[in-house]
Amino acid sequence: MSARELVLVDGDWLEERLGDPDLVICEVDERPLIYRVGHIPGARCLDWRVDLQDSLTRDLPDSESLARLWRRIGLTERSTVVFYGDQSNWHACFGYWLFRIYGVSDMRILDGGRQLWVREQRPLTREAVSENGRAALLPQASGERLRARWPDVQAAGERGVQLLDVRTTAEYRGDVLAEAGYADEGAQRAGHIPGALSVPWDVAVGEDGRLLAEDQLRARLTARGVDLTAPAITYCRIGERSAHTWFVLHELLGVEARNYDGSWVEWGSMIGMPIATGEDPRPSG
Repeated sequence: MSARELVLVDGDWLEERLGDPDLVICEVDERPLIYRVGHIPGARCLDWRVDLQDSLTRDLPDSESLARLWRRIGLTERSTVVFYGDQSNWHACFGYWLFRIYGVSDMRILDGGRQLWVREQRPLTREAVSENGRAALLPQASGERLRARWPDVQAAGERGVQLLDVRTTAEYRGDVLAEAGYADEGAQRAGHIPGALSVPWDVAVGEDGRLLAEDQLRARLTARGVDLTAPAITYCRIGERSAHTWFVLHELLGVEARNYDGSWVEWGSMIGMPIATGEDPRPSG
């Protein structure tokens, strides 16, 4: 089985397995209201801001919080978890990354996310899913190597680690603090981390939102100056787009990669942190 088959599924695969008691389907959206409009039958709603982070400290949830969540969704040792969501699976990939940090191994991303499922006119429901009473898997924080913190980013250059800024070109250059509609996600300063490559997250997806084939991914990333033989740290504004690129690098292409979930909101707001502005001088494809 290829790496792609281990971590990605398409609509046919998922639709054929709806109702499987060992399948835990999680919809993670930017705005959870979308879930109530209609969701994949059996899917549970994970609120990115409430369920997948500590909303007070803006840190990852602790083991106790994850244990409560896993009891709610019925995650056991026999479970296969399928994540999907809007925005080409930004937040779904964040959920996948978080669960991987805490020891879950059997997981998939629904390729194309919510948009493609709806476009293909596959089943949707508004029926709420009741809390599952099964004994849950216990979180084990075994994947911290998948997460980068600001000291890791600060030391990246001297350790031969690439920094990949996956935001828009305008954000990278410092033209804007955040895209329109995301005023609550702005840092104090605009720009990028010195030495970071500009590799917008969407170089990895096609027009339908699905991830490109591995040879296309390698060609596009290489054209942006990415060394696929060297370790990398990905970052964006708040860590969800960078989780998407982390998924592409680490899970699909086998690159040693970590996600800096503090991202630009943290780096661009800390006193004394160096920043750079302007274009990336290296290849841009």
